[in-house]
Amino acid sequence: MEQEIYFKYYFEKDLKQLGLKRYTVCKLLNCTMPTLSTRLNNPGTFTLAEIKTLKNEGFVSMEKLI
Repeated sequence: MEQEIYFKYYFEKDLKQLGLKRYTVCKLLNCTMPTLSTRLNNPGTFTLAEIKTLKNEGFVSMEKLI
């Protein structure tokens, strides 16, 4: 549970730093907002392709999943 909270914190920090919104991330990942919320609540459900996509966009938080 703690890991999910920390991951979500770093994800939100990346969003602010990159100037992106959650709906933009949904477009990048080709997913819905509820799916993204589920992924953030349970980071282990991110696929390798999603992790790579976000990492390429500058999300440092994805390093914590690898």
